[in-house]
This record gives sequence, C-alpha cells and structure tokens, in this order.
Amino acid sequence: MNNRPTSVTVFGILNLVFGVLGICGLAFSLVMFLVPQDPAMPNPVLVLMQDNMAFMVFTYISTTLGFIASIVLIAAGVGLLKVKPWGRHLSIGYGIYAIISVVIGSIVNYFVIMRPILNEVVGRDQAGPVVIGGVIGGVLGGCFSLIYPVLLLIYMFTPRVKAAFSGQLLPEPDAGFSPPTSFDNTDPNNPYDSPRSS
Repeated sequence: MNNRPTSVTVFGILNLVFGVLGICGLAFSLVMFLVPQDPAMPNPVLVLMQDNMAFMVFTYISTTLGFIASIVLIAAGVGLLKVKPWGRHLSIGYGIYAIISVVIGSIVNYFVIMRPILNEVVGRDQAGPVVIGGVIGGVLGGCFSLIYPVLLLIYMFTPRVKAAFSGQLLPEPDAGFSPPTSFDNTDPNNPYDSPRSS
C-alpha cells in the first residue's frame, strides 16, 4: 500500500520470520527436554530442570505461552504488511509480553539452574570456567533477546507509523532534495547587478 512506511514493511517481514523461528525453536527445545537421557552421561542442567517440579510447571507454561506468542507475532506481521490497526496493536502486545517474559525467564533460570550449578562447581578447576562461561552466555543471550521487542515498541509509537495506521499519511523524512525553480539571484536595488537575459 502507498501509505505503508518502510519501517512497517521491515517489521512486518521480521515478525513473520521471528514468529516461524520461534515455533521451530520451541519445538526443538521441547523435544530436547523430553528425550530420555543417557544414564552413563547425564546432562547436569537437564537433571536440575527435571528434578524441580516447580521449574517443570514453569517450563510447560512458558512453552505454551511462547507458542501462542509466536502465532500472535506471525499474525501481527500479516497485519503490519496490510496496514491494519490490529497488526500494530498485536505488535505492541507482543513487545510488552516478550520483555516481561525475558525478565521473568532470566530470573527463574538464574535461581533454579545457574546458581545451583555455580555452587556445585565451586573449586573445580576444569568445570568452573566452562560453567561460568555458560552463565555469561545465558545473560548475554537474555539481553540480546530484548533488542527486537524494544525496537518493535519504539517504532510502533513513532508519529509516522501511528499516522499510517490511523489512515493519515506523513511525508517520508528522506523525501529528497527539491531544486529551486529559479536561479535568478539578481538584486533589483543593486545598480551594478544587471538582470540576466533569458
């Protein structure tokens, strides 16, 4: 559509891509979580997760909500590309949910998984650095996952995007340079500045 800003097109496509990736990632995580472990080589992280009933309940709830959120994100992408007001509303709702979800998930993961593992490997010269590296990677991953929902919320509240979804149209900020229609810079009050002949 002619009144669709470029940023809306970009975020519409990104919503579709991240929504599909979210569904695939949740399915893969659920399979890895439910697959029986090898008794000879147990995964300490999975053992902690599976032995904690509260964390199991939290995982099932967060997985279900994450699947619903991915569907909402895909629908929001379609709505943005069609410049439908509900597409913007769904995008805003997803952005708020994603930020809250990342914050709560990071807190739960720290107290249920990261801190017990850190306490267990204290004093181990070989395992300690590996686990600490994993904890740092988890923190950085949580921070990285906040980038897209924050950017999505910021752009959904920009004046041009709001105007586009309200049926109005604001000029593009990079509309281009308009050359002057006349280059006659003669000064009629200057006797030494003679008018140019056409």
